[in-house]
Amino acid sequence: MYKTSTEIKVGLFVLAALLVTAWMAMRLGGFKSYDTGYYQLDANFDQVSGLKNGVTVEVAGISVGRVGEITLLDGRAHVTMYILNGVTLPVDTRAVIKAQGILGDKYVELVPGSGGEGALSSGQTISETASAEDLGVLIQKLSSVADDLKVLTSSLTQDGGGQELREIMDNVREMSANLNRLVKDNGPGLTEALASLDRVSKNLEDITGRVSSGQGTLGQLVYDDSVIRELRGSLASIREVTEKISSGEGTLGRLVNDSGTADKIDQALDSVNDYLSKGDEIVVALDFRADYMTRYNFLKGSAGVRIYTSPDRYYLLGVTADYFGSYERVDYSGPGGNYVEEARNRSRLKINAQIAQRFYDFVIRGGVMESGAGIGIDYLMFDDDLTLTFEAFSGDFDHNPHLRAMATWRFWKFLYVSAGYDDFISDLHRASPFVGVGFWFTDDDLKLLLSGAGSFLTD
Repeated sequence: MYKTSTEIKVGLFVLAALLVTAWMAMRLGGFKSYDTGYYQLDANFDQVSGLKNGVTVEVAGISVGRVGEITLLDGRAHVTMYILNGVTLPVDTRAVIKAQGILGDKYVELVPGSGGEGALSSGQTISETASAEDLGVLIQKLSSVADDLKVLTSSLTQDGGGQELREIMDNVREMSANLNRLVKDNGPGLTEALASLDRVSKNLEDITGRVSSGQGTLGQLVYDDSVIRELRGSLASIREVTEKISSGEGTLGRLVNDSGTADKIDQALDSVNDYLSKGDEIVVALDFRADYMTRYNFLKGSAGVRIYTSPDRYYLLGVTADYFGSYERVDYSGPGGNYVEEARNRSRLKINAQIAQRFYDFVIRGGVMESGAGIGIDYLMFDDDLTLTFEAFSGDFDHNPHLRAMATWRFWKFLYVSAGYDDFISDLHRASPFVGVGFWFTDDDLKLLLSGAGSFLTD
């Protein structure tokens, strides 16, 4: 019988190993044939530093293809992209190189235009492009800012700058004491205003919608430059009034600077304090939190204020800076077919306005959550240091509601950490685990910190 020699066996084994290695390299390296199922688009950029072959091409944050060859053509970077056949893009589409965060990977985002000139076909070149800001340029700008700060701090430490800074802090502390007396004098009015907060929170969502569309005074303030110019004029008038108050002119000036008037007010406040001490004390707390979304490599920041009208009830007002922002969806149909355009505003702030009531160890919250109607449940344990939270509210673009579950542990009076899972039933695959850290201050804590800082500066 014919026997295979040892050399042939070794050769066949090596050939099989090479084939397996090549197959694994293509699988792990993301190799994909673009002969079928894709059509080709080209674009020329001034520079494509950091852009690699095989990275995604996105439309409104959704992957629609991959970057193919990157070559040099007439002194510019020539990028070939392979787009899914089902994606139709207008002729006036823009190609922009962006990055996932400051140090994230580069990718190409296609921004569809009006669609009035037809659709792009395979082999066409996108004429309007924009390159990402180079990291070296950003570092150079930050270095320039650091030099300016160095000059500023040097000027403060010379020619009596430290003494001027202490005088400013003394003025701030004195103004805080005067404002505290004014707040106590208007205690009944403040109580009535807080009672009206329940009605205001129900109308807050409608108001924010009007502001976003530019309606009303606040909407004009945000979108109309002429309103800003008028506001600057008003601020100049306010500055003139405050200077008169500081010099002791007028009724308010005497109220702030005349010790005799202050003594009379103190006597009146004593009787008011006797009345207010019989009711619940109002406590104001400030909350700042930053959550790191591990799947998308970005921070989601929140800032808010809680107004406790009783130990078991509080009102929450605040804002959240969301990476995804808000979405707007427009369906188009034309000779080139039907397609969907999604516009995203990543920098838009979202509003929170809620009412909370505590029942034993449970807190039920309801109102506006990240600019959507929602409800939340908190379960408090271990002297309220550990909190388990579940929230559900309407999203911007998802068909499913936005659900979030997390645990918060306050291991110090002013500091806490959190961890959880966000948007875990999203139909756009935006679910992401997160970890975060937050700071918590009450009005008494802030008074203590300010008084301590003032004493340190005056010593």
